[in-house]
Amino acid sequence: MRFLDRSTAGHQLARRLAPLVDGRGGHRVVVVGLAPGGLPVAAEVAELLEAPLDATVVRPLVVPGYDRPVGAIADGDPPLFDRYTLRSLGVTAAEVGASVKRERVEVHRRESLYRQGRARRPLLGRTAVLVSDGLTDALTVRAAVHAVAAERPGRLILAAPVGDARLAAELRDDVDELVCLHLPRYAHAAGPWYGEFHDVTDSEAAVLLRRHAASALPGDRR
Repeated sequence: MRFLDRSTAGHQLARRLAPLVDGRGGHRVVVVGLAPGGLPVAAEVAELLEAPLDATVVRPLVVPGYDRPVGAIADGDPPLFDRYTLRSLGVTAAEVGASVKRERVEVHRRESLYRQGRARRPLLGRTAVLVSDGLTDALTVRAAVHAVAAERPGRLILAAPVGDARLAAELRDDVDELVCLHLPRYAHAAGPWYGEFHDVTDSEAAVLLRRHAASALPGDRR
């Protein structure tokens, strides 16, 4: 399966999600896009579900001199490290301290830019639908899941158009529900599964969130 673009994939994903969130225990729904790349997908999901849209930002942690990420960080959370990679590179978590500091600042910058002064959507007791454009990077997705779970939603659904089958199987225990339209045996990047796949800019991400903030009804619709 190959998707035309993120918007088309988001529409298909929303149709799969709709029966899962309709009338479930009175919990209101909030769609959270893994920004920036997951936001165009999440925006389509939020529109079809008539739910508010928010974002979470995760940044990779890289040791100077190495291209391979050794961890990831989300807003408000401690860093999530790949202990195997740290050992294989012969470095300790303390040695990536500069990267942690730098990327935490970048996470805050992006979230502030995307929200443009708007408050974070409350997730406490609600159904949170965390949407990515692809479940292909374990560190990034797990950091996002942890960040959303820390907000104590009543139910956490992880959703994506495409995902690595083995990673998806591992992630199922971390969420209440996992929805993925296409689960190839190997999917190391999301891009190859889309006809059009560009780097989503900060300005695009901000516009998507602003549009949905303007269209949301007082008190949210679900």
